[in-house]
Amino acid sequence: MSPPLFEVRNLAVAVYDEDLAARSTSKGSGLVLESEERELPAGWRPAISDLSFTVQAGEVLAIVGESGGGKTLSLLGSFDLLGGGARVIGGEVFLDGDRIYPLPGTRKRTWRLRRKTSRYNFDDSDWRQAVGMDVGFLFQNAITAWEPTSYIGDQAGEALGEHTELTQEEIEERVFDALGDVKLPKTHNFFSFAHQMSRGEAQRAMLAAALIKSPRLLVADEPLSGLDVSVAAAILDLIRDLQRKRNMAMILVTHDLAMVASIADRVAIMYAGRIVESGPSNDVFHDPQHPYTAGLLTSIPMPGVDRLQPIEGDAPRLIEVPPDECAFAPRCPYAVATCRESLPELEPAGSGAVACFRHTELNLRGLPS
Repeated sequence: MSPPLFEVRNLAVAVYDEDLAARSTSKGSGLVLESEERELPAGWRPAISDLSFTVQAGEVLAIVGESGGGKTLSLLGSFDLLGGGARVIGGEVFLDGDRIYPLPGTRKRTWRLRRKTSRYNFDDSDWRQAVGMDVGFLFQNAITAWEPTSYIGDQAGEALGEHTELTQEEIEERVFDALGDVKLPKTHNFFSFAHQMSRGEAQRAMLAAALIKSPRLLVADEPLSGLDVSVAAAILDLIRDLQRKRNMAMILVTHDLAMVASIADRVAIMYAGRIVESGPSNDVFHDPQHPYTAGLLTSIPMPGVDRLQPIEGDAPRLIEVPPDECAFAPRCPYAVATCRESLPELEPAGSGAVACFRHTELNLRGLPS
């Protein structure tokens, strides 16, 4: 197999919790952390630990799990887009074999909380240069991701102005073409502000901005969130069509398994900050190896599922996940003493990988063939 287009190795993310900070007697707030030591200041706790995954050129990888399980946190951490009370504390990220995080010679980061109006941190110009034109982003709730006081068309063309030598006229022509590709009226939407657009139009415009660079990798975080069913279906068809025509790789974060089944080549199932199962989508859906995966398949509406059976109990908060036991054990009907005493590692299983002590014993039910 050829080297991956994109690779994350041993990503670790910490988050800040005010309640923990208030209860702590430590005076570590504001200190610089040496990532190798993993010593966290007061109020900071690990949320994502040793996360690794790869994406091949032209491949669609879906990261799936319940809300609050760390999917978006992992995605933003992989691209150094964390803002507010979250920090990457370890790991490496590679794009086409070149390390893009941590960047050589970049400053150490303090633990003082950043006050940001935006959910996403695009401020690191060194990182933006490293990614360049190769990665496009499609985030949820696009209306809030756009700068409210600038035309959509001007914002969509920013990457071309930053990374190419195109003239302003050429950039505008490329933006008009991109808006047409996503089925938006060209002139009207170029000179629109975000608040003048519907949610569906804003999401299409963000897709146009992502694709205008002709990226090799599209990163989509819950791209259909908050959209009407009919609008979501149309945008999903558009994403799927453009991804295949352009042979783009894609990382898709979602809780929508029906969407995953229709577009993803591989899937990584995430629970409580860790990947618990991964493999080809068809194999994971029809022959799940982890009890959590099997539980998702019976608790979320999917073609072929006649009766929904929710997973009992609640997922733990990321800062409360026990470090030395299976986080799913309290909710797992197959848990034994070992599950509560040791942390299962992700290991090869069939065509994928699974983190479960009992996966060879269990005969879990997947979707009908």
